[in-house]
Amino acid sequence: MVEPRYAYADESGDPGYAFSANSSPRFVVGVILPEQPEQLIDQLLAVRRVLGKPATFEFRYHQANAAIRQAFFGVICDEPIAALVAVIHKQYAPADFRRLGKSGIYSHALAGLALRAPMGLANCKLHLDGSGKQREFLQGLKSQTRWACRVANRSEQSWRDIRLLDSTHPLIQCADMITGAVAEHANHGDRHWFDVISAQIVVLWHERFEQGGKKKNSPD
Repeated sequence: MVEPRYAYADESGDPGYAFSANSSPRFVVGVILPEQPEQLIDQLLAVRRVLGKPATFEFRYHQANAAIRQAFFGVICDEPIAALVAVIHKQYAPADFRRLGKSGIYSHALAGLALRAPMGLANCKLHLDGSGKQREFLQGLKSQTRWACRVANRSEQSWRDIRLLDSTHPLIQCADMITGAVAEHANHGDRHWFDVISAQIVVLWHERFEQGGKKKNSPD
């Protein structure tokens, strides 16, 4: 794959640790790197037409029925997309990591994926699902991910920029669908849609932190 210029990310689950109050045990972050973004957008418009949906219809994995998922993934699996996915097993996170809160878990996921990516990311702008003014959060993400890449002597893997992009954007929706399929597999063992897109997942990183001094990360 050529070095990407743009990436789009979404998450599944929540970044909190109040498990007794129904915080999710896992936090999944998926990043898609489309080789031909405009072509992918055109394909998603075509899928909407096939489904009889308006151009404003939003693809959301957890709201999509089987017919919508079939139409969406039937097209996506043939597109030149690389996906990077982090599954953070929050229940294993140590106390010092939990104290870092939302920015800590996001930056850990984004830096970890960047360092594992098989392509250079120095010229790639990352767009996260979000809107509104979150200047402090974004500045924290940028500095923390750059620091992690620098410490690993892999500064060239640091994202060129990190921005927010509203969920109405079709490529954020694409990231939502792919992230949702991976989360469904990680959380419930349902691999039906995961198998459809597995060839496009170039990084699937399970972060289980350390247990008893033994690293519990899985390479797949």
